[in-house]
Amino acid sequence: MNVKETRGEVLDQLNRLLTDTRDGEKGYQEAAENVKDAELKSLFLAQARQRGEFALELDREIRTLGGDPDNSTSLGADLHRAWINIKSTFASNDDKATVQECQRGDQEALNNYNAVLQETDLVASTRELLLRQKQSIESAHATMARLALVV
Repeated sequence: MNVKETRGEVLDQLNRLLTDTRDGEKGYQEAAENVKDAELKSLFLAQARQRGEFALELDREIRTLGGDPDNSTSLGADLHRAWINIKSTFASNDDKATVQECQRGDQEALNNYNAVLQETDLVASTRELLLRQKQSIESAHATMARLALVV
């Protein structure tokens, strides 16, 4: 395991999570716009708000560590949101397709959090922040997995 230890490497990893978190926020907002079911819309909007809060926390943590937060989203996420739009427009069961895409997005976020937690030498407060956020994403992922079976 190649542990990232320099301040710059740690900040790069946190900025990557910040970008991913903003991507998740936008993805859930997009999902809320694409579903017909009012309960799903409400759930997706709550997840978008939570990801927005996570982004603010990561932004503060990066500043506390002396870094400059990245304020962009990734090209991959922009393409993913466009794909959600296309898929939900043409899918016969678009709510299910949207839930499945949210589940996939959460899995990608979990993979990124796990990588940073395993490969980066973090101060305790940063590690605790990431573990708390990861736990919430795991919960959302499990909810999406259950919903994908019944929608």
